[in-house]
Amino acid sequence: METTFKTLIRLLLPTLTVALAAAACTKDLSHSGLDPESPAASEEPIEFAVGGGTKGQAPITSLAALAEQDFSVSAWYSPQGETFDVPGGTAVKYITNHRFGYVTSDLAGETTFPNPWQGVAPHASAGMVNPNPVYWPLDGTLTFFSYAPYRTDAVAEPAPSPDTRDIVLTEPVTDDAVRSRLPGYLIGSPLIRYTPAASARDQADFLTGRPVLDASRLDDGGRFSLNFDHRLTQVKFAFNYEGELHSPEFICVTDIEIQNIISSAYLYYIEPFPYETNCKWSSQNSLNDPFTDTPLPSANFTISETDGELLSGSGAIIPERNGANDNHLPVCTDDGILFLLPQTLSVSATLQISYVVCEQHGVPLASEVVSVPLKTASMEAWPVGKQVRYLLTLNIPNHQVSGITAQYYEWEDAGNTHAEEQLLPHTTP
Repeated sequence: METTFKTLIRLLLPTLTVALAAAACTKDLSHSGLDPESPAASEEPIEFAVGGGTKGQAPITSLAALAEQDFSVSAWYSPQGETFDVPGGTAVKYITNHRFGYVTSDLAGETTFPNPWQGVAPHASAGMVNPNPVYWPLDGTLTFFSYAPYRTDAVAEPAPSPDTRDIVLTEPVTDDAVRSRLPGYLIGSPLIRYTPAASARDQADFLTGRPVLDASRLDDGGRFSLNFDHRLTQVKFAFNYEGELHSPEFICVTDIEIQNIISSAYLYYIEPFPYETNCKWSSQNSLNDPFTDTPLPSANFTISETDGELLSGSGAIIPERNGANDNHLPVCTDDGILFLLPQTLSVSATLQISYVVCEQHGVPLASEVVSVPLKTASMEAWPVGKQVRYLLTLNIPNHQVSGITAQYYEWEDAGNTHAEEQLLPHTTP
């Protein structure tokens, strides 16, 4: 799996505006990424402006870090005077899954990043990044679709068997039965299937840009915006306990597993109002569409101490419950925050927690595995683009979870860290 997009949001904010730049001239069709049957191209490369840092994360100051930040762009061409989403229109594919990144001539010394994003060739996460530009057509307009993190195999044909790809870019929907289950579907736009990795540290912070419709290199100086938004739900955990321990014993959570939740779904593009575009998850289309109506698949997802996703040793000590029951300790590291599909939780969705009671030097004395339903009165569904925080109280004498509350908060961007003594009072955001 390529570098996760937990790092990409250091540069691309959920509300990041990305501008397309232009210069003039003409060019033949020999450049990479463009269908040879496409319209004549200019010499104006499609480029995107670079943004700054985010909450909790200093701006990137090395090209090695910046070179890891790549996203995908696909575009459809419409002849001059026509619009992309006209039923039966003549829009044709212009570029598919082209990789955009950052190119500079000063690999070692660049710290301000004044240059734009542009099409790049495949590259390692650091080092020289070679350009592989794509160019505006001489006439007509382009409609842009984008996602991140970039995946080379997102359009692989034939697909691997079993299909282990986390991001899959599919063709526009032409089947009327499928399209009827996509409210507000933007005619002619592709679908994106997303499947989170099973382990937290391997998951990506999946973002998509809002479609840009009918953009011309001649309109508004050739500058158009592309807004990336978080499309998943962050899930985070904190604990305390009740019951008596023999001092100086302590409790340490070793594994957290979320069971029986939706594990793969389609995201599609919408245009609820003219030229107001966005994306929406489908709750009805299965991976077998357009042939069947089978339910969306489910799976389990884990956070493990052995994978470095949980604090270990004394850092994982769960504090004794206080009178207000508001001193829950977060036991997940930044690698242990889950990035999962927004969904309505089923009654079979379960949280399983493994923990040990340790003596003062960390030697386990006893171990337990307890379970509790994920669906609560305060959290029946996971909202898109938010963090869901579960606060749990472990009842040590009765070997069970005696309390669970859940609430959503604003998204926390990558790079936010917590000291081991920081506690999470459960307050209204």
